[in-house]
Amino acid sequence: MIATAVLPDMPPPAPRRFQLRAVDATARFLLLFGAIWMFVGGLLSVIFTITIGPFWDDILLDRRGVTVQAATGTIEPTSLRVNSRRVHLIHYTFTDATGVARAGSGRTTDPAAFHGVPGIEIDYDPRSPDRTRVHGETASPMGGLILLPFAFFVAGAIVFAFGLRRVRAVRAIYVHGQAARAQVIGITPTIMRINRRRVMRVEYAFDTLMGRATGSTTAVDPPPVGGTLWVLHLPSEPKRNVAA
Repeated sequence: MIATAVLPDMPPPAPRRFQLRAVDATARFLLLFGAIWMFVGGLLSVIFTITIGPFWDDILLDRRGVTVQAATGTIEPTSLRVNSRRVHLIHYTFTDATGVARAGSGRTTDPAAFHGVPGIEIDYDPRSPDRTRVHGETASPMGGLILLPFAFFVAGAIVFAFGLRRVRAVRAIYVHGQAARAQVIGITPTIMRINRRRVMRVEYAFDTLMGRATGSTTAVDPPPVGGTLWVLHLPSEPKRNVAA
């Protein structure tokens, strides 16, 4: 008896229900790592904002801050360190432009410069007088480095958006595409792994009314070279295709 290969079932007619397995490894990679970077960057941004202060304080004080004289109060150490130097909190009182007496505090890594000094210069925001800092210092002891976690969040959001865009494109083809039987013409390993198994890049070719078309997908257990698989493509643009 001659053994015959078992061919995969033909996809149902369009419009068909989208299957998550149609999403290739590249899109999954973009979504996964984009989400991880967004989560880590967002979490660190929230933690830094709560414990150190929002990064936009220095931006706003640079743009519209007013420098006034303040009376120095107590100076106390904090648990934060910058370049191995402990950050201290300086408490002070000042009068804003409207004549209202206010209390505030600022951070410094050089408390000795303020010990025994009855008055210091501070910057405050007239629109939000509670936003202050010691003049010449930063509201955030980390300075511009506090933006680093937010940069990770932004980078993750961009990567995630690319992955989501790829998924949406695949979904449109999968739901409305026309089925065709394709032949595997090449298999090459990628750098990606799923459950410790190497992901393979599968290249295929198939015939359409507009001529021969090619495409590629990724799979952990791909058909052999010369084997067949079902693909879905847009009849008006066969190069836009996905594995069924």
